[in-house]
Amino acid sequence: MPIVYLQPSDLSAVQAARVLAFLNAASSAAQLDRDIEFPGEPDIGLRLGQRLLDARAALGGQFTDILQVRAIRLIGPERFTEICVAALGLEPTRWVELFYGGDPYATPTETGLALTLALHPQDAWLGEPRTLRLQVNDHGGTPRAGVAVTVQTSIGRLVYLYGFRRIEGQAVTVLTGGDGSAELELLTPPSEPLTETQQAALETALGGLDAQAAHPLALEAGLRAMADTYLRDRSYSLRSAVDLYVRDAHGAAIDTISRARWKLAWPVDSGLIQADVLDAEDRGTSLARAVRTATWIDWVEPWVSFLADVLEGGTPLEQDLATRAKTGDGAVIDDLLNLAQTHLAGRAGRAAEWVGKRQVEAAVDRFIGSGVDVLPAAARDAVVSQLGVAAAEVGPRTLGSYTLSAATRQDLGQRIDTVAQLNLAEFEHIGVLAREVEARATAVDAQLRQVQELAQAVNQDRLAIDTRIDSFDTRYQSFDSRYASFDTRYSSFDSRYSSFDSRYASFDTRYADFDSRYTLIGTRLNDFDVRYGQFSTDVSRFNTDLATFDQNRVTLNTRIDSVDTNLKNVVSVNNLRLTRG
Repeated sequence: MPIVYLQPSDLSAVQAARVLAFLNAASSAAQLDRDIEFPGEPDIGLRLGQRLLDARAALGGQFTDILQVRAIRLIGPERFTEICVAALGLEPTRWVELFYGGDPYATPTETGLALTLALHPQDAWLGEPRTLRLQVNDHGGTPRAGVAVTVQTSIGRLVYLYGFRRIEGQAVTVLTGGDGSAELELLTPPSEPLTETQQAALETALGGLDAQAAHPLALEAGLRAMADTYLRDRSYSLRSAVDLYVRDAHGAAIDTISRARWKLAWPVDSGLIQADVLDAEDRGTSLARAVRTATWIDWVEPWVSFLADVLEGGTPLEQDLATRAKTGDGAVIDDLLNLAQTHLAGRAGRAAEWVGKRQVEAAVDRFIGSGVDVLPAAARDAVVSQLGVAAAEVGPRTLGSYTLSAATRQDLGQRIDTVAQLNLAEFEHIGVLAREVEARATAVDAQLRQVQELAQAVNQDRLAIDTRIDSFDTRYQSFDSRYASFDTRYSSFDSRYSSFDSRYASFDTRYADFDSRYTLIGTRLNDFDVRYGQFSTDVSRFNTDLATFDQNRVTLNTRIDSVDTNLKNVVSVNNLRLTRG
């Protein structure tokens, strides 16, 4: 294919309608893969064909604007051009001439160029992709096709789709299409790239937040709802995406001293985007340049603040610690650590775990500072000296090393007291028991490893199930959209069928009236035939009488001529006689 690509603005209204009709008539991804096929060229493929069908279903069952096709993710300039060429039935080697009437690479008569940059949307959340559109015209306003433009950004990454190639980096070079424009995506990914499913889940969650909000408190309900969605077991893709962004902002979001300040104003990340049209000799000279500043609203720190509020829930942990200390049975530290571990257990997501651990540490510090007065002196000294260190190791699935070391220390002390009272025979008996204990401990270790392997397998199965559930949700949403489209079209069909039924009933009535009139016309036509036969007979008789009349008239004329001749003779004789007399 040529390196000059079509844009939606290159198509006339008739051509755009033909392309839309072509895509709306497609019944399967395999059909699109077959119809949009160019030997030796990277074409649309089954996956992109299915993406077209999914986008059509999400729009209600059909495309209504050619811009909807161009806006689909991974449908870049080349694939958009191939769709148009296939839909319009053009010869791939001649489409440039058919659209442009000549060589779009011909040397222009005017060499001045103007370059502009446009960014959409203007306001976006961190992690949301933005479209960067550049336009190259000459000073007369004529678009320039096939111009190489180098684009660079100081923040995020640029993505340019060229056929099946995905060119990504902080600096890329693009080629303008037939209308002198080119489009790129500007992304702000975390340090670890997101999968396509994670990116889609994050965009869906951020899409429900108003980027025009003046401060985080104005979106408190939306951010709390996003936190609730994050904590659901089935939100695996969203949770993974958010955890990556929170991990990158761990110092500001998790280790912050004053978390409430993030609710008062939005953090903003900004960067500079620069585009240059370089000279053909690649000497580093810029023929045209455009510069633009891009900003993103950082939602991570405010969202973590509201997540902490959601996790705190009802009774604060500090009050629960004080209540447990008053009702404890002597093993105060163990009880308090169990309570802290219960506070963390069952929370899905790394961000929730990090926030929860900070809440546990803060609650324990406050409890040590003001809530230990109710304890006996010995217990108070143990809590003050040991609880803070032990609480730092508490996690959702473990109490840390303190419980194990304390239990071991207590058991060892008891054994030392017992050993002091034993004789030599009992020591030998203890040796036998110790070997048995070691053998059983070895067996327990083997069983523990098996349990850990089974737990790992269960976690992998759970991840697979979460992924399949996300896929099911996506396919169900597509089905729901397609069913809604079917329901609408069925309602339209039902209305049109009712109209047809009424019109058919009217036609039936009019046809019965026509049949009656046709029968009457037939009767009258038969009567006309009879009368016409009588008329024909009368005409024949009239013709016969007319012939007889003509014969009689000839005879009469002959006789009149004879009489006239005789009369003339008589007159002549009389005149002669008079003359002689």
